[in-house]
Amino acid sequence: MLGAGPIGDMCARIALMRGIRVFVTDPVVERMQRVSAYGAEVIVTDNDTDTVTCVLELTRGRGVDAVIDAVGMEAHGSPVAESMAKLVGFLPDRLSEPIMRTAGVDRLAALHLAMDAVRRGGTVSVVGVYGGPMDPMPLMEMFDKQIQLRMGQANVRHWSDDILALLLEPTDHLGVDSFATHHLPLEDAPAAYHDFREKNDGMVKVLFQP
Repeated sequence: MLGAGPIGDMCARIALMRGIRVFVTDPVVERMQRVSAYGAEVIVTDNDTDTVTCVLELTRGRGVDAVIDAVGMEAHGSPVAESMAKLVGFLPDRLSEPIMRTAGVDRLAALHLAMDAVRRGGTVSVVGVYGGPMDPMPLMEMFDKQIQLRMGQANVRHWSDDILALLLEPTDHLGVDSFATHHLPLEDAPAAYHDFREKNDGMVKVLFQP
């Protein structure tokens, strides 16, 4: 699991509930502590190369069966991308949409890391959102390793009945009752979005109360 924000955290919990061994990496200490407390094995390294080395050691050189990229577009991590995102935000929709479709503002470090960490014939699932065309993909490596790439919008209606049935069971299997890290009044939303973006105060998921 790459990324332990609210999406990555919940993906890890679902996998653990299904008896799957889960490795998670994220630069935010509080997020790693959350997933670790729930049963995931956290990987703490200083760079992507060391992360891949650690994964290979933990899997006897094989690589993991599947990687979920729950990172996606990291505009706040790139000054150029951040400036582009701010500029587009001031434009009318008819102008901003074509720019977002043609401007390369993504950082693909997480996606490339996923390709390196997955085993031959394994699956990389992209749930983090990427906007605009990407840098060249490592197609030779993807072809050679026979990587299966899955991505797209969540098919919410397809799964909602199963999820609702699980949530209505007496046992809180996924820890949803305590999943929110902050409970705030609705008027604090602007400040909360800023704090979440800056990863302040261990903020992972906020429940706003009208």
